[in-house]
Amino acid sequence: MMSGIDPIPSGLVVVARDATGQIVTRITSNRDLVGAIHTAQSVLKLKADAARVEVHAWEPSTSQFQRRPLAALSREDVPMEQLR
Repeated sequence: MMSGIDPIPSGLVVVARDATGQIVTRITSNRDLVGAIHTAQSVLKLKADAARVEVHAWEPSTSQFQRRPLAALSREDVPMEQLR
């Protein structure tokens, strides 16, 4: 038993960035990559200032997610009818 030590979190993180690249939303996901991409599409639809969303392997909440994402979508990647 490891008392006093929190387990290392695992999973994926969906990060939304505005047009300047600043993180505007961060959602931890326990879903698989396909599920996290669906979450990312929903974020683009629901968050008006999200210009791009990225799916990353879990990193601490203080991370700026500078590593290459596992997946990325921008508004240009999603048909307009899906953003309405």
